[in-house]
Amino acid sequence: MLRAAATGVLGLAVLAGCSSPPAAPPSAPPAPPVTTSAPASAVYSPALCTAATEFQTAANAILQLDATKVGTEGVKAALQDLADAGQRLADAAASQFGPQVDALKQALASLQTTIASIQDEATLSAKLGALAGSVAQVEAAAKPIVDSLRTGCPGVPPVATPPPT
Repeated sequence: MLRAAATGVLGLAVLAGCSSPPAAPPSAPPAPPVTTSAPASAVYSPALCTAATEFQTAANAILQLDATKVGTEGVKAALQDLADAGQRLADAAASQFGPQVDALKQALASLQTTIASIQDEATLSAKLGALAGSVAQVEAAAKPIVDSLRTGCPGVPPVATPPPT
């Protein structure tokens, strides 16, 4: 039961971090575009595209995680995969996404602290809220980077939705 709860909380945290809030209806018509030419398509390095793909894959894997099957060590491994992929994304994106990378690095540091505090099933269940919060922070910090990269990196997978419970 505890592990199933961990799966649900982590899945919701990842989904919350990746989903966009519903758009509010505009109160006035949008302003016309300032330029008349279409923006140039962004070109990103293969390393940056690979890092974004690895990050989104790790984030999607957390949604599919069945903590009852993988146990505490499996949960920690999945979270560490997300942290490692996040660090590779931060490293690869640093020159093009400076402020967003700073936010991602801060969120990754928080996630690492939370992962390190998990020793067994008891600490996993006690840390569910902190884990969900840390995962959500990492997802929210990475979202603007990954979303920007989708246009120039077609291999980045879409955001997964949690399986039905």
